[in-house]
Amino acid sequence: MEKKKIVTIHQPNFLPWIGLIHKVFQSDVFIYLADVKYSSSNFQNKTYILGADGKESRLTVPLQKKPEMLHEKLISYHSPNQKWKRNHLKQISEVYKKTRHFQDFFPLLDEAYQKEHALLVDLNIHLFELILKYLNYEGETHLSNDFDTSFGKTERLVSLVKQTRGTCYLSGKSGKDYLEEELFHNEGIEVVYQKFIHPVYYVKNEKECVKNLSILDWIMHYPADQIKETLTKDNVGKSEQCK
Repeated sequence: MEKKKIVTIHQPNFLPWIGLIHKVFQSDVFIYLADVKYSSSNFQNKTYILGADGKESRLTVPLQKKPEMLHEKLISYHSPNQKWKRNHLKQISEVYKKTRHFQDFFPLLDEAYQKEHALLVDLNIHLFELILKYLNYEGETHLSNDFDTSFGKTERLVSLVKQTRGTCYLSGKSGKDYLEEELFHNEGIEVVYQKFIHPVYYVKNEKECVKNLSILDWIMHYPADQIKETLTKDNVGKSEQCK
């Protein structure tokens, strides 16, 4: 019997939230969907971390207005945006410097920020891969641009799953609103949907975490192996099982 191979696909968001990392860890293959239109309403160039007041605080990567495709989107380093990298690192350091695992991860993050990234997608994937490596993700990652893909929202996803020899496509729950599941089934590919329940972890003074922040928040407070164990087990919300 052929071993199932679960594939998930998502845009390379900036310092992604826990729910997206959970979806990746529930999969054998993760494909960065980069050749799509940039959307300011998504989290392609922004994320939330803990603020000094204990509430969420936004980090934003400044961008040039054109071009409009995500994989071509240029980072702005012009006035007044020359110091955005320094400001990000300063804000992260000020909030998290006293956390238990700050020294484990912040030097790696700082090193990544020192790289010169002209394109947003290159920055995002660099940081995404850093997180996956730190948490010891054992699956494959690919870039959608490296494959021949079909037109049409669902057709394209089917094509990407086939080219990575996937037998099951793991979608976020919003996929129920637009996926044409029969196109997957026609190719012998099963479709399942992520069921994510935000983990509760404890931060300063044993307070419960603020939910829906970047996974950076969790990484600063808990060891990598414990985070990985939680992401891959059912206690974070079990995804539907591929047969």
